[in-house]
This record gives sequence, C-alpha cells and structure tokens, in this order.
Amino acid sequence: MKSSRRASIGLEKRERTRASLIEAAYRVFARKEADAVTIDDIIAEATVARGTFYNYFQTREDVLKAVAASLSDEMNQNIWAQSVAIDDPAERMAIAIRQFLHKSIQDSTWGWVIVRIGLVAAPLSETMERGMMTDLEAGIRLKRFQVDNLQAATDMILGTGLMSMRSILEGRAEPDYPEHIAKLILKTLGVADAEAHSIAFKFLEPLQG
Repeated sequence: MKSSRRASIGLEKRERTRASLIEAAYRVFARKEADAVTIDDIIAEATVARGTFYNYFQTREDVLKAVAASLSDEMNQNIWAQSVAIDDPAERMAIAIRQFLHKSIQDSTWGWVIVRIGLVAAPLSETMERGMMTDLEAGIRLKRFQVDNLQAATDMILGTGLMSMRSILEGRAEPDYPEHIAKLILKTLGVADAEAHSIAFKFLEPLQG
C-alpha cells in the first residue's frame, strides 16, 4: 500500500474516532447539565480508553466546544443556503433566529444540549459568530440597525436566544414564539414595529435534514 493511501486511511480513522467522541458527548450533555458532565462520563459513553480521549481533547471544555460547534455549524450551513440570496441583514438575522428556535421545537434533545452548553460555549462556533457579526455590521452600515455597542448587541441576541430556547423546551411557549422573539430582537436593534413584524412573520422555508 502506498504511503499516501496509508496516511489517508489514518486520517479517516482519526476523523471517525473524533466524530464518535463528539456524538458520545452529545448524548451525555443531553442527559446532564454541562457542569455535571465529567470526562469519565464521556469516555464511558464512547467506550474508549482514556488515552484515546486525550488524543483528541485535553479538557471537558474542549469537547463541549466541539459539540457546540458541530451542532451549530450544521444549522448555520443550512441557514446560509436559505438566506445567501437575501440582501437585507434584518431579514437574514430573523431567519437565523427563527430557524434555531424552531429547531428546538422540533428536536428537544438538540435544544437541551444547546441550552446546557450555550453559556460555556457561546457563541457556539466561529461560524455562528462570524455570521451574526456580519449581519450586525451590515445592518449598522446600512442604517437598518441602531446599535451603540456591538458587544452589547451580540450578548442581547445570544442571551435572548438561549432563554427563549429554554422557555420552548419547558413548554412555556406558543408555536409562533420564535416569530415573536425575532420581532422583539429586530425592534431592539432599531427596526420599526410594523416592519419588524412583517419580517419576523414572513413565510419560513423548513430546513432540510
């Protein structure tokens, strides 16, 4: 066997093992609060040796962030495909907010994992942060948003999103709650009430997968 082929097989095996560890951690975080999860819990769930775990992650926080990134990046790719042709940053932001919240309605396990690790791993991934900052900065530049402090706006969006997910998962929200949250965030960013309502309640294509 050629050395390049052996290297390729080795890389594929590493990726499969890493993915398996992330999937095991996901199942653990779905059952327990993030602060209660230990490395031993993840090792036991994945049925791997301790050394195998440390070949990929050094701390519990490392694997926690990997789970968060895995969950959010898949969503972000789907949302990007849906909103890439839309010029208005307010509409793009509303789509992202609504899709994340509707996902938690459809898949409570996914939602609880996001909520449990959100405060530790916020904004969940670099991809999510980059997308949110792009829309915020574009909204400010185009005078769609009135924002005095970018970090405050970021924290408001992320914090509202996580608490809204918790309300959904605890059964304290109506089916159109994601739309009300999107409207509230747009209004807080400076979009007029009627326009924020129109954007937030616009028909939303279901995400694939």
